[in-house]
Amino acid sequence: MHWFDELIHRIESFLGEKESIVISAGLSVSGLQHVGRLRGEVVLANAVAESLRNGGKAVKQILVLYTQDSWKGKDGQLEQFEGEEGKEYIGRRLIDVPDPKGCHGSWVDHYWKDFGDVLDEFAKKVDITSTTQVYQTLEMKENVLELLKKGDVIRETINKYRGRRKYPEGWIPFEPLCKSCMKIGTAEALSVSDDGQVSYKCSCGGEGVSGIDEGKLNWRLEWPSLWKVLEVDIEPFGKDHATPGGSRDSCKDIAKNIMGLEPPFGIPYEWVGMSSEGTDLGDMSSSAFKGFTPREWLELGEPQALRYIYLQANPSKRIVLDLSKTDIYHDHLDAGFQSYWEKERDEQGELAARTFEISAVDFVAREDMFILPYKEASLLTQISPPKDKLHWVVSRLTDTGILRKDLADDESEHLSGRLELAETWIKKYAPESYHVELLEEVPEDVRNALTEDDLKSLETFREVIAQADWNENALKEAMMQMTKGEGFPVNTRRFFRNLYLAMLGKEQGPRAAPFLSVLNKDFVLERLDDALKRR
Repeated sequence: MHWFDELIHRIESFLGEKESIVISAGLSVSGLQHVGRLRGEVVLANAVAESLRNGGKAVKQILVLYTQDSWKGKDGQLEQFEGEEGKEYIGRRLIDVPDPKGCHGSWVDHYWKDFGDVLDEFAKKVDITSTTQVYQTLEMKENVLELLKKGDVIRETINKYRGRRKYPEGWIPFEPLCKSCMKIGTAEALSVSDDGQVSYKCSCGGEGVSGIDEGKLNWRLEWPSLWKVLEVDIEPFGKDHATPGGSRDSCKDIAKNIMGLEPPFGIPYEWVGMSSEGTDLGDMSSSAFKGFTPREWLELGEPQALRYIYLQANPSKRIVLDLSKTDIYHDHLDAGFQSYWEKERDEQGELAARTFEISAVDFVAREDMFILPYKEASLLTQISPPKDKLHWVVSRLTDTGILRKDLADDESEHLSGRLELAETWIKKYAPESYHVELLEEVPEDVRNALTEDDLKSLETFREVIAQADWNENALKEAMMQMTKGEGFPVNTRRFFRNLYLAMLGKEQGPRAAPFLSVLNKDFVLERLDDALKRR
């Protein structure tokens, strides 16, 4: 059974007969809104929402932006500003920090754009709200006042989780906004009026009154308050909150024993890391500005491919993304597509088909749909003319036998889109070996680099492929049989080096079978003949 179906079974048992469901998750707009934040808060939550909708439930998916929190002024955040300017904003609410680039109204507006503006590509029907907006609602104001009347029992409960740094008697679990320094979290709440005005004294020396909607609850109260006000039933959350006796457990304690609230069904998930050239660079981080945005992904990748990677792995498993492997991520998606339509599947095929089913939201999936592998798209986009690229590629695919029908409109649209994505990938992130520039003729220095045994290997290869079917699988099989055969003059690595020299003038290149299969057969044979002129 797919891990997702096990999860859905547990969720359905938790929900019982309830018909109207709210799935909520939250994130802080503390900086770079990287794709790692799509995993739990958006994609996983959306997959659950769609599954429950398919089961007849009415589901609302909410994404809460934590905008009322203080701006910490970490190194990565400060570096976004010129010189020392950023230091004056440390401690301000996130919504009060200006855009360091000057193109948006605030820090939040600027860094949310490359996430929020493309969110619909990764998940439909997601309602966006913010803690700033929630604190302005009557329900939240009434909730805050009700909680602050229970100050002593709240203090005793929270102190159980604070080790030595206990809150003193009389502590009010609310962080007012200081009107003097415009910071939050630096002022001590002194009293709260019945109409929600909080008097305070700040470490900056300022004194005054802050409205409930201007400040915020202590985070251990804010989290269960959002559960209550937004009526949350299901909630994905980062693994850092899942430690036994940790932050979420303390919030569940407060929800149950102080607020009389049943905590939502929680789904902890692991972080998303990133790597480059085989080196794990650690987890993506918003405040450290480490990672890449959903908008950047969409420049070179289909949204379903990223959803597939996220939903293929159990949420407890860490995922590491590397943009140089974008072709591989699309291979996974395409394999899921193939498995989805197969009538007989092994266990691996079943899992791939199910992953595709829950990943390909709004993707037209037809059994006979032509989908060009991303690798082949990356090769064709490099050797095609800049004008009328789609027509040229379709002609080449037809000539080589890869395409055996007229394309429907949706197939042409998908092929055109994949060519465009692959072209960007080649320019920005693809390994050097994927870069190709076909030789008009074999240079003399390349010809001189080929020994007699090298030339024999190419001559044998030419004889084999002249008789072979011209497709990726047939070429791959021909090369395997040839290089493993007795009497072949060079080893396998040397043969491929010879082939790349003859075709590209360099010793490395893309995988040979898919590369050759998109080229015209006569063209390949002519290039080999040119390399063999010495014989």
